[in-house]
Amino acid sequence: MKKFKFRGYNAQSVEQRGTLEAENYSEAYAALNYQGVTVVSLQQTESNFAQVTENFLLKFKLGGQWRAVFFRELSVMLGVMTLHESLQTLANAAVDEPSKKILSELVNAIEDGENFSAALKRREIIFGSDAIQSIEIGEASGNLQDVTARLSAQLERNYAIEKKVRGAMYYPVFVLFAAVIAAVVLINVTLPVFENFFAERGGDLPLVTIIFLHVGKFLSEHWLLTLTAILSIVAGITALVLKNSAVKIFLDKLKLKTKLLREVELRNFFGRLSFLLESGVTLDEALRLCAAATKNLSAQKILTEIKFSVEHGESFGVLVGQKNFPSLYVGLLVTGEAGGELVTMLRQCESMADFEVEEILRSLPAKAEIFGTLLAGVIVATLVFAVMLPILDMTNLM
Repeated sequence: MKKFKFRGYNAQSVEQRGTLEAENYSEAYAALNYQGVTVVSLQQTESNFAQVTENFLLKFKLGGQWRAVFFRELSVMLGVMTLHESLQTLANAAVDEPSKKILSELVNAIEDGENFSAALKRREIIFGSDAIQSIEIGEASGNLQDVTARLSAQLERNYAIEKKVRGAMYYPVFVLFAAVIAAVVLINVTLPVFENFFAERGGDLPLVTIIFLHVGKFLSEHWLLTLTAILSIVAGITALVLKNSAVKIFLDKLKLKTKLLREVELRNFFGRLSFLLESGVTLDEALRLCAAATKNLSAQKILTEIKFSVEHGESFGVLVGQKNFPSLYVGLLVTGEAGGELVTMLRQCESMADFEVEEILRSLPAKAEIFGTLLAGVIVATLVFAVMLPILDMTNLM
């Protein structure tokens, strides 16, 4: 028997965590479903460091767009083939080793009788919990082809956003790197000359210059210790965020206050909810599935609260207004609910959120350049100040 660690929600949308024993993923998944647990993540606890490293390396080799391409090809093939035949065809057509390895694993899992979503959970790091949740919805509703098509479109948009954000960050990162190189050269080459000159003539260096000199000497003599300390701090913060749900909720709240991240989250929510309602899922059940699909814990909490209120007969449109959704979306949802056109209005909200994301991304490079220029100005001004003060004081010692 193998041990599995799971996370999911019961019928009351209360989060469930724990471990169970089963022969394989399929049995573990079936046992949790029998207990009324909607599975969000299911992992074998025997996963060691080597397995985690392998998943990250596979994800790196595949690239950010691989998921979108995979689900796009799968959606096309599901129109004319069964799931097993589609996966087998994709596995046979794969030219690179990482793709062939993953697709062959999926084929074998389907042949063993596992659900497609359960098979994807074996490589959750690669496919993502949100995508796996969408596939689970598609399997339950019988609309797997439509789900994969919509999922690929969503992944393509998210990948495009990531590329634009990374591209906008190149300039300030390059400026910061150039400024750090200049600082290292000045601190280790130029400032020691002033130190020797002032020492020979019994003068005192300005305070800001002394600070730069001492910092430079410390980093030069203890660079390994400094690097170790930085890596330890990063690892500690990462572990704190991953293990402490209160910290993660706090950070997720901050994400929702950032306009770009908030609009992306809203766009995905509106699209997912409209699709579920079109598939015949009730509103409260659709909200529960949307809450389980998002990675943002703060958004999960908000959607779960709305779901409970909807179950008690409260208006969905009024509830989203109480949860501080943007007023423009609230108006459309209230109107759509009152007129029996909620799905149509959700589609409209999705389009509007997508437009907002594009507008933010369009202005992002210019804002990044301004930020990079200001950052470079501050660093250069500080360095010039540290160099010019000793030069001015030298006239008093000559």
